[in-house]
Amino acid sequence: MTSESIKISVVTVCYNAVDTIEETMLSVLNQTYTNVEYIIIDGGSTDGTVDIIKKYADRLAYWVSEPDRGIYDAMNKGIAAATGDYINFMNSGDKFVDNDTIKNAVNIFPNNIDIIFGDSIEKDNQNNIFFKKCSANPDDLKNGPTYRHGASFVRSSIHKSHLFDLLKECQFGFGLDYNNIWTLYQEGYKFQKIELPILIYEKEGISCNAAKSHKYIFRIIHQAKKPTIIEKIKYEIYHFLIISGIYRILTSIIRRLFYFGTYLYNDPIGSFPCWRLRKFLLKILRTKLGHNTVLNMHQYIMHPQALIIGNDSHINRGCILDARGGLSIGSNVSISFNVSILTGSHDSNSLNFNLRYMPIIIGDYVWIGANATILNNVKIGEGAIIAAGAVVTKNVEPYTIVGGIPAKIIGQRSRELNYKCNGKLPFT
Repeated sequence: MTSESIKISVVTVCYNAVDTIEETMLSVLNQTYTNVEYIIIDGGSTDGTVDIIKKYADRLAYWVSEPDRGIYDAMNKGIAAATGDYINFMNSGDKFVDNDTIKNAVNIFPNNIDIIFGDSIEKDNQNNIFFKKCSANPDDLKNGPTYRHGASFVRSSIHKSHLFDLLKECQFGFGLDYNNIWTLYQEGYKFQKIELPILIYEKEGISCNAAKSHKYIFRIIHQAKKPTIIEKIKYEIYHFLIISGIYRILTSIIRRLFYFGTYLYNDPIGSFPCWRLRKFLLKILRTKLGHNTVLNMHQYIMHPQALIIGNDSHINRGCILDARGGLSIGSNVSISFNVSILTGSHDSNSLNFNLRYMPIIIGDYVWIGANATILNNVKIGEGAIIAAGAVVTKNVEPYTIVGGIPAKIIGQRSRELNYKCNGKLPFT
């Protein structure tokens, strides 16, 4: 099956959502991928939602407005109406990251995979946005949800045979979508992550109650096998910490300890001429460092727990590595002096100067020249060269050479690369 022939069914369920439904609808209707059918299941809204739906009715594959038994009953109706190869749920208030999201996702769909999922972007009540990277390991699903439901595409034939189990709604509440995912995982269906942010979602929602979420997840993962005494004790302790507010206090303390550890790396220890010591501290701070990778002294690292660096890479002195939005650096990457890689920024069109944290991905064999700047939401392809002093604001294609402000293509690089960067020198 070619990417153009894959039909995507997008389902939006809503009820009295007049303030959010149009933005969600336009996010779907403006997708550049053409093989999409859009289905809306409204629960009998009385606030003007239906008038907005009717405004775009000629662009919808199917819509209905009638009373239902809640969100999961509505979602089951959407599954029944879908005729595509894969189903995505884009609920009112959520939206795709951009107009090319479905096209970009389908172009990298893996073959013979049942459930495909990606990363998400969280928007808080002040319109600040934060990139949320999910686990790529499907086995993590057995312990709890790892990705947002709206950031996934489920094979339609599977969803039609595995509807949301309304008989368990009283027991699992708003965790019924995770129960569906957990069931598919337990039955051996194939999950795979694609490295692409799919969804922008509102932080506030029905599933933001931490105590209820913990309770529902515990019930779901133990529905087939009763928990052991130790598991019950751990659950009760954790649940108590949540409802008492102690968990929030502990989280705040741990966060401060991470900030203190980051300060130690960036200042007193970051200037100490012993890579082994600096590497040890970075690993305590949960930075993922590949084999034979070296960071020289005088780096300034923000949010080291979101920094990933592959094997045999070398980062020279004086660089700023801002990983607040997620920073992934590949293998055999050479980064020269005083390079700034910035995943944090602000929305230039925002009256409130809203924060914007978006990822940067740097492929294998990339060479970044001295004093270059890489701005957020950029992917630098394998083997690319960023010339000294360049400012990169857009994606860079593999094996291209870019330079200038803003960076533009100025040449091409050989594709026959086979080297390792060696930064292991004394007192660096």
